[in-house]
Amino acid sequence: SLIRKYCLGFSWRKMMWIGSIMVTFFNCLYLLIVYDVIRNPWFYMFTDVSDTFLYTLNFLASVFCIVEISEPGFEAITYSLITTANNAIIPLSVVISYQFMAFFPDLNTQDGIASDTPAVRNQFALLILITESINLTSLLSLPMLPRQKEETRELMENGGRSKFWAAFTLISGLLFLIYSTVVTFMTVAGADTYGCLKILGGRGCTEDESDGPVIFLMCFAFAYCYGINFYFTFWPIIKGEKKFSWGVFF
Repeated sequence: SLIRKYCLGFSWRKMMWIGSIMVTFFNCLYLLIVYDVIRNPWFYMFTDVSDTFLYTLNFLASVFCIVEISEPGFEAITYSLITTANNAIIPLSVVISYQFMAFFPDLNTQDGIASDTPAVRNQFALLILITESINLTSLLSLPMLPRQKEETRELMENGGRSKFWAAFTLISGLLFLIYSTVVTFMTVAGADTYGCLKILGGRGCTEDESDGPVIFLMCFAFAYCYGINFYFTFWPIIKGEKKFSWGVFF
């Protein structure tokens, strides 16, 4: 009843802002644990549970949007398609996170973390700050999210249709799912053989193993995520087709 009374008419963009900022705040509280300011199991549980709970705000915004873009008779298919695309990204994000760990060798083993040296603490803190910075940059894509159901219906009526972007979306989701499945299988079933590879998040099978594949993968992931947003949000502004306003983010 609270959601029906206060959330159904609330701006989805503002909901994403609140959720993302609060999640970032609680994630930054881990710095107190890292630097031994507060190392209490209950504090860790409070931080972790609060962080997970606030992700619900972002989830609600996506669910409300799915309801509005579903055409009559295709509600289940639309929900399944978007949910599948979202679920395909989750293991991919985990895989890329492990690969990102190649840049933080002291955090790749339990012994390294347990040493709790100043270098380990600084690496952990840097990892948290980089992660949260990347999470906040996701707010740059908010102009692609309608504010409410009225804008969603208008977009459905006047936004046009594209076979190219439909195929692009489906193929991307399929490739992401295949990639994350293959990498997960290699790291689990072939842990003794492939687990040390930097491209799979290991410390490197040899001392001279190149960071090139990991850097390429990171660049590709960022180019994909930010490139699509740039094309739809900022490229029309650069070409003069639209005028920039800070209001597009709210």
